[in-house]
Amino acid sequence: MSAYIIEGKNISKSFDSTVALKDLDIHVPRGSIYGLIGLNGAGKSTLMKILVGLEAMDSGSLCIFGRSGITSEGLESTGSIIEYPYFYERLTGLENLQLHASYMGFHDKNRIAEVLEQTGLAGSSDRKVMTYSLGMRQRLAIARAILTYPGLLILDEPTNALDPEGIKDMRTMFKDINRNYGTTIIISSHILSEMEHLADWIGIIDQHRIVQEKTMDEVKKNNRSHLTICIDDVKKSCVILEHIGIKDFAVQENNSIRIYQDTDPSIVAKELVSGGVSLYELFQDNRTLEDYFFEVLQNGGGI
Repeated sequence: MSAYIIEGKNISKSFDSTVALKDLDIHVPRGSIYGLIGLNGAGKSTLMKILVGLEAMDSGSLCIFGRSGITSEGLESTGSIIEYPYFYERLTGLENLQLHASYMGFHDKNRIAEVLEQTGLAGSSDRKVMTYSLGMRQRLAIARAILTYPGLLILDEPTNALDPEGIKDMRTMFKDINRNYGTTIIISSHILSEMEHLADWIGIIDQHRIVQEKTMDEVKKNNRSHLTICIDDVKKSCVILEHIGIKDFAVQENNSIRIYQDTDPSIVAKELVSGGVSLYELFQDNRTLEDYFFEVLQNGGGI
């Protein structure tokens, strides 16, 4: 069995003369929460549409659940939210879920009540969907996506229109689904701080291809907060830092050093100046996933 539940190679897609994806490779590990992040127009939604069979590739190969291409078996095991969710407006939330369950051949009535409770819609399930707010519609879309215990969830901006409390609730729920049922989740979001808390893998998409795939642990290791010093003599500064017990640092370009070790900036400054080093700048850089994301884009996928 492959380590990846989704594996794509050289995926390309154009709409007339507009390129949406170009020679894109993707690898989504089984059991992971894979965060797909990129600027608007980078190709996130097009890729997700291809993964659920709403768009066809122009070229490339795709394997999902160990099967080549989009198959009925794979779709039966996949829940999804792609762009704006549509419902039968004159039916209630409960009736919409019952209809979806019937369509999918899923007959666990207790499960419908469970997902309504999970998504905070239990008290609104008898209201017609036409009366739902945008946030309630998004919650209903999530309830529908997770209803049949899918092995794979593909979620395009699933927390759109939710308030901060709702976003937090959904984050907890997605983690529970992943942990308790082993469901693989691929999720896109423009809220990078949420992805930082939720995803254990990230794929950065830029210029219509994925330029980097890494575990969140790797990202955090490469994106640690640090103290930056800009000096005139890097070699002498390294000797001084080691002398005062600082070993976790890295020399950068332009005569600067990043100190990752927790240390007192005033002591560093004092020791460097006392040692004859000219200190031009010293500042604390508290890094976020957003900082890392833009640095990757700036470096064409490197770091």
